[in-house]
Amino acid sequence: MAGPYYFIIFFINFNFSLDNIDLLLYINRAVKERKEKFFNIKVNVKSALPVYEQIKRAIKLAILSGHLKENDRLMSLREMALKLKVNPNTIIKVYYQLEVEGFIYSRPGAGYFVKLDRRKIQKEKRELLKKITGEYISRVIKLGYSLEDMIRELSRNAR
Repeated sequence: MAGPYYFIIFFINFNFSLDNIDLLLYINRAVKERKEKFFNIKVNVKSALPVYEQIKRAIKLAILSGHLKENDRLMSLREMALKLKVNPNTIIKVYYQLEVEGFIYSRPGAGYFVKLDRRKIQKEKRELLKKITGEYISRVIKLGYSLEDMIRELSRNAR
């Protein structure tokens, strides 16, 4: 018996380095509300980031954020390609890379499924936090704000 299909919906626009922060804030709100079950990946063809990388990041973030659980079935290669209006080879590349990285696994004839390795997930989340935090701090300092200003604003937004 096949599990439910999950279609990941994230509004990805990697034109600015802080978009990763916006994306994580969106995911955080969605996780807290737990109202969203199905998501839609938005591919930005004008982005400097390749389409396959945008899709891969969206799926990886859905796994890291808990939207996709262990053994959740992903859409088939063909379905995902049709939904996103991309070449099926692009989805093959995405799924292959995610499989090599240990985020999904395939069962011949059944499809692709989410694989959760707790240590790997924690390591990836920590690396993403470091990257995003570094980008945030860099941008805020360039705007002329102090560390105290950042902490005050973060505290205010965390409530």
